[in-house]
Amino acid sequence: MRKNLIATILLLLFLLVGWPLLSWVVMGQTQLEIETLLVDPVLQLYVPTIIIELLIFILIILVLKRGDETLKNIGWGEFNLKNLFIGMGFVLVANVILLTLSFVLNIKQPKDIELLLPKTITQRIFWIIMSLTAGIAEEAGFRGYVLTKLNLFVKNWWITAIISSFFFGVGHFYQGWGGSVLTGIYGLLFCGLFIWRKSLAPCIIAHFLQDASAMFLA
Repeated sequence: MRKNLIATILLLLFLLVGWPLLSWVVMGQTQLEIETLLVDPVLQLYVPTIIIELLIFILIILVLKRGDETLKNIGWGEFNLKNLFIGMGFVLVANVILLTLSFVLNIKQPKDIELLLPKTITQRIFWIIMSLTAGIAEEAGFRGYVLTKLNLFVKNWWITAIISSFFFGVGHFYQGWGGSVLTGIYGLLFCGLFIWRKSLAPCIIAHFLQDASAMFLA
């Protein structure tokens, strides 16, 4: 830990602060800007997002390697049928919870988000790839790395989970305050899943299924 302390702190700061800011830059456009500027979502949005997610995942690997660690140290592994079904079940239960909260709090999805969704076969293929890279990078980052490393300082899993989920929600503020709140709550549920299973596998599976299924809203 001492050998890699500075790199660990810098990566934590990037994941909790830098990543949300980067999300605003890439995704945080108004409906008018999207309608006038978004000509090809594949080249203008999907591919850049895929590249960013992959670079962040590589960065996590490099920082872990610097500290003589691997992805296993942050929960990588256990990609089996049990975690597949747990991930699928988690998505169903979590969506019931979030839909109930959105109804109670009267939170509606911003209309401009629909403009980002894929409509052609090519767009759907890249959307699936983007969903996979997002599931891997964001779960490795916000659940795997942030929870395990930040908890070394906080020393309380649930306080760490709240911190991680708050910034995870902030990173989705382009969906409006309501979307940001619901995403933060979803992040907290993901934290609970990670703490329970001690594995990123069901989290990555659930995250991928959640994002990939959004294209059917187009």
